[in-house]
Amino acid sequence: MFVIKEIKIANFKSVQELSLPLSRFNVLIGSNGSGKSNILEAIAFGAAASGDKLDNEFLGSRGIRTSDSRLMKSAFSSELLSKPVKLEFGVEEETLSFTIEEEEKPILKWSVQEKKILEESIKSALISVYSEGFDDIKAKEFGFTEEVLQRQRTHSLQLQHLLRNGDNESLNKWVRAALGDLRFDELYKQGYYNELLANFIIYSPEISSLRKFEEESQIKPLGIKGEGLFNLLQIFNESYGAETINELKKYLNVIEWFDDFEAVSDRTTGRKNLVIKDRYIPDISLNQNNVNEGFLFLLFYISLIVSKETPSFFAIDNIEASFHPKLCKDLTENLIQLCNHHNKQLILTTHNPFVLDGLDLNDSNQSLFVVRRNSEGETIVDKIDKQPKNIKLSEAWMRGYIGGQPETID
Repeated sequence: MFVIKEIKIANFKSVQELSLPLSRFNVLIGSNGSGKSNILEAIAFGAAASGDKLDNEFLGSRGIRTSDSRLMKSAFSSELLSKPVKLEFGVEEETLSFTIEEEEKPILKWSVQEKKILEESIKSALISVYSEGFDDIKAKEFGFTEEVLQRQRTHSLQLQHLLRNGDNESLNKWVRAALGDLRFDELYKQGYYNELLANFIIYSPEISSLRKFEEESQIKPLGIKGEGLFNLLQIFNESYGAETINELKKYLNVIEWFDDFEAVSDRTTGRKNLVIKDRYIPDISLNQNNVNEGFLFLLFYISLIVSKETPSFFAIDNIEASFHPKLCKDLTENLIQLCNHHNKQLILTTHNPFVLDGLDLNDSNQSLFVVRRNSEGETIVDKIDKQPKNIKLSEAWMRGYIGGQPETID
């Protein structure tokens, strides 16, 4: 599987300019407000640009905290507020670049400069070609149907009339009609759509959503807060088979009391239940409402990676919720194994030092980044290249050897 190798961000929230070289499994650490979530949101912003879906509803469903443009862009100076957001993604030998600007009339709307440039280029070409008469032979090379060809001939005659007698607004309407036949959105996606990037999501599961199996999200199969978990487990049962279910159970065994689980749906009542067996109390079953939080979070994370329907490139913000320190280490090791096995690329943020103890920085597929704010308030990222000798990464973090500690202000 291809992976996103490098991300460059400019003028987004607390990030004025930074470059982030990625591996398959990436961990961001740093103090509160250092900019970890802003980096994830910048990636999601670029993903939306790649998919040509920059409306606020879509951005929110992908985990971006939307607000007015002054809070979405670097506000360190009035000059920066007037500049666009710039994002660049290196995917194997390809580089995708997006320059994103805001339009606030009548409401805030984001647009991609590259799309406007492409549209202007095609507009000029259309006017140049169609003003001389429509060429049926060349058009047939594009595979147009006879119905579309007839509209193109009409477009050509209309343009020649507009160039002689029309106004600018009429000419713009003509261009929009001609672009519709040329499937302009498809032309844009041919140059800027990348499936790996465009499907990027920031997951921040909440226990309330994990316990309510009736909730669903517009993002399928799993919403950013954990919605849809039961339905995904049903997909595993019905379409994936025993191998996937056994893999889930294998990784759930890091919880010492776990014995077995089953997703049960009552077709008569419509009730959905997760039946969980505790090896120490075999005669009593737990369900999603009374099992401990850590189990549901763990089940969510494993399902997220195992599923073929979830993104191949995604992020988990604040992964340590409800986990014992020892479990945090095991969780990291297991997620690394799962990402390698299921060809997933993951970025996670954490405030728990024990998450780091599952990392092996001698492995090129694993990366650790320390996120901080410099003296000007800009978000800066430092990559930790070497595994410390004779000390755990958790201790190195807590003792301040690798940074990522809150700054004390006198």
